[in-house]
Amino acid sequence: MITETIRTWKSAKDQILTAEVPQETRTYKPVSHQELIDLTLESIHQSGFEIASQSYISGREGQVATGKYGISSVQDSEMRLQIAWQNSYDKTTTLKFAIGAQVIVCENGMVSGDNGHFKTKHVGDVQTFAPAAITEYIKQSGDSFKTMQNDREGLKAHEVSKERRAEILGRMFFNDNLIQSSQMNVIRKELIDPTHDYGCPDSLWELYNHSTFAMKEIHPRIWMKDHIALHEFFMSEASSQHNKDVAKVQQDMMNQLEMF
Repeated sequence: MITETIRTWKSAKDQILTAEVPQETRTYKPVSHQELIDLTLESIHQSGFEIASQSYISGREGQVATGKYGISSVQDSEMRLQIAWQNSYDKTTTLKFAIGAQVIVCENGMVSGDNGHFKTKHVGDVQTFAPAAITEYIKQSGDSFKTMQNDREGLKAHEVSKERRAEILGRMFFNDNLIQSSQMNVIRKELIDPTHDYGCPDSLWELYNHSTFAMKEIHPRIWMKDHIALHEFFMSEASSQHNKDVAKVQQDMMNQLEMF
């Protein structure tokens, strides 16, 4: 059974669908949100996938929109494949599709830039890239989901002390501008009294999910970009910690050899 939830940014799905589509010009061809919804659902069906959920975010009275689709036929016990698109009528963002994952317990988003984007300017005939190209893009998403599973396990492998957690959040807020003060407050509350159990306490994975939980209601214009940036930040953090751990093991081995 398909469930549908409406995530809001001062609006709901009906606002996305009733927003006036701008006039087409010689250099600009708008793609309606309705057309994207229909196209995505048909492409998912043509790819042989089953939909578990749909959710939509609307901004500027429907001028900017994001659609997210959870795929029940590609999932494990913790998360499922997620297909997302981003679109606008006011030219603030190009049309983009992205492959990611949805954490089942909380429906947090997980989007990696390494898994590629399908994007286009609003120029020419929408039929030149859809539905065939989008269907093919979605068909290839199974491999991307495996990558996201590996990323998840990599984040789980690293414990985070209170001191390191504070340092990471500080860099996210002050240095990289990945989170705002309101989101920092949400993360703080989640650290004190978590809304969900992510099954790996005091880990990078848990902190990652507290962060994406805090980003649930951000504007659709930046939803995809900010989720990709956050994912890249945490994967870089995991890689850096892994390198430090390897270097420490190697140094310990050298020290032991010098004792003989």
